[in-house]
Amino acid sequence: MYTFKDNIEEIEYNKFIENYSMCSFMQEYNWAKVKNNWQELHCGLYKDNKLVAVCSILIKKIIGKIKLFYIPRGYLIDFKNYDDLNAMTQNIKKLAKKYNAYVVKIDPNFCISDNSFKDEEVEHNYSKDYKIKHENLLKLGYKYKGINKDLHKNFQPQYNVFAPMCDINSNILKPEEVLKKYRRIKSYIGSYQEKRGISFKITDDINELDKFVDLLKQTEQKQNINLRNKDYFKRIMKNYKGEAYLIFGEIDLNKYLNFLNNDENNTETIKEVENLIKQYKDKLTLSTALILLPPNKKGIRTSEYLYAGNNLNLTKLHVSTALVFEVIKFSIEHNCHYCNLGGVSGYLNDRLTKFKQNFSGRIMEFIGEYDLPTSILYKPITIFYPLLIKLYRLIKK
Repeated sequence: MYTFKDNIEEIEYNKFIENYSMCSFMQEYNWAKVKNNWQELHCGLYKDNKLVAVCSILIKKIIGKIKLFYIPRGYLIDFKNYDDLNAMTQNIKKLAKKYNAYVVKIDPNFCISDNSFKDEEVEHNYSKDYKIKHENLLKLGYKYKGINKDLHKNFQPQYNVFAPMCDINSNILKPEEVLKKYRRIKSYIGSYQEKRGISFKITDDINELDKFVDLLKQTEQKQNINLRNKDYFKRIMKNYKGEAYLIFGEIDLNKYLNFLNNDENNTETIKEVENLIKQYKDKLTLSTALILLPPNKKGIRTSEYLYAGNNLNLTKLHVSTALVFEVIKFSIEHNCHYCNLGGVSGYLNDRLTKFKQNFSGRIMEFIGEYDLPTSILYKPITIFYPLLIKLYRLIKK
């Protein structure tokens, strides 16, 4: 009844994804080419010769010959179908043992809850039937790792803020209908930016990466964080052609200076802009982000607002706010129901959360991680490996 392949062809894999209901970019065939420090496998489960499930497995060497299987936002399967899930599980376990992996770690693409900050009625696309899915995984021996509110403890953040672009019946809205909901920030969108000489550009030109990376470095400096390097983003742009785009918010400095000189009530610094003109002449890029469109053509489509950066100059213009709305408009044009604005702390009390909730933000509490043990080494490694890592870091210092 069931057959299994661990080397499914890319064309067949991608065709399945196109018709899957809700697919993350991390389960696309080419994600393994972006994460090039991992080995990869692309698997398919067939039922009566029909493909019913796929997954992309990342493989990491842990200690000696011992490895870890990680399936980010996978499997792509009907988790409610116990028989299919059981067949997939048993075959993945056999595969893990063949590769000497002590565990299969998954963090499926469904939620425990999706809630509005304003207690509005919402459509539960991501959390629908989650209890059945969860119980099926537990019955098959998956160990649930529980809720983790820390942003960086899991492989993927458990809490994400989604900007909804559809109504309660999952009908995609028009940009002006979405904008009406942004009461706190809509005054910074549209004519506010245009009058000050700000415009937006969306491109898939890989040659624009230097400008993108430069703004990311400024953000790293301001927030004291480390993001990815240029080579990483180049791999995304190359391997997600037709899905990956860069967006830039740029200002015409001379037009802005003219606006300031003609606005008798302005309190903004003319001298600052004059100095910027001396340094940059006409144009200055103030904000940027990487956008990924979803791979599935049917079902619920969710775009991704990934790595974002901002110039340290002219921050009072709120260009990053308007840029997010441009991303949302672009997503609507490509028939998306949501835009994932990214992970946040589960305590929902940080600056990032407050910024994202301005876009009618929906808190999506993903189910989190499950471990499927495949070796007697699972318990000792789970207990002692984190301690060994801490010891190694101490010695390295």
